[in-house]
Amino acid sequence: MLDVTVCIMSYNRPAYLRESLHSVLSQTKQPKKIVIYDNGSNKDVYASIEEFIGSEVQWVEAENNHPFIWNFSRAMLSNDSKYVVLLHDDDRLCSNFLETQIGLLEANDSLLAVSCNGYFIDEAGNKTGETLVPTVGGEPIELYTCSGHVALKYAGNSCIPLSPAIYRSHAVRSVKFREEFGKVFDAVYFCDLAEIGSIAYQVTPLYECRVHAGQDSSHFPYDLMNRLEEFYWSRTCMNDAERIKLRDLLVRQHTARNLKRLFHSVKKGNLSLMATLLRDDKFRFADAVRIVGAWCIKYVFQRR
Repeated sequence: MLDVTVCIMSYNRPAYLRESLHSVLSQTKQPKKIVIYDNGSNKDVYASIEEFIGSEVQWVEAENNHPFIWNFSRAMLSNDSKYVVLLHDDDRLCSNFLETQIGLLEANDSLLAVSCNGYFIDEAGNKTGETLVPTVGGEPIELYTCSGHVALKYAGNSCIPLSPAIYRSHAVRSVKFREEFGKVFDAVYFCDLAEIGSIAYQVTPLYECRVHAGQDSSHFPYDLMNRLEEFYWSRTCMNDAERIKLRDLLVRQHTARNLKRLFHSVKKGNLSLMATLLRDDKFRFADAVRIVGAWCIKYVFQRR
């Protein structure tokens, strides 16, 4: 048995929750605890997994629905195991997930957390044939030893998946949860964590990431993304080359975001934002030309 608590973050997805729980119970090495933290779901959610509740699986409810970060915080801070996982109820773990990832943490005391690549699955739970990142051509394990490394990951239109991340429990209590960043708080959280230790990313897929209509991660408000960008500008990099790369990636992202906002405004017949968005000091016309060209090529191929 591994000294880890697997917390499943639940809200009104009974069928997915049952699959997620089954994936934890099917691990090659079992966790010390499995706790479902429900965020004010309907009664049918508890009914769907009631048969499992007992010595192996605990249920912690909430009277009302709260922001996700509230549920995340109480799960993190209530844990008394050496390690903790906060799995989303719509995702599933591969059977060797815990054994592999905790083995990596046990072998490297400087690691505070480790996440991993994943297989995309559809609403029915079938693999789509794609992974979050390519599984060939790079290092088998990526290391992030400062917050600038994490910022570079996100600025490159990638991420460190939150759902399959395993943390050292003592470390998560040392980092503040920044509620003001809402649904992108995980990007900020990993940056802050990298300020006090290292984070690893296993390129081998060890979990299944479900893509479905009910997800809350398909839209990020313009102002929220600008706030996140400002946070990234302040991150510490290891050298000048990394600082230059981060700056270029952030400017490119900012330009793309302004173009999308401009496109939607013009589509609605509103031209009032044009001057503001195009004169923005982080808007780069060379990037804009490349971005629009890429959009046009993508559109042509999708029409074929």
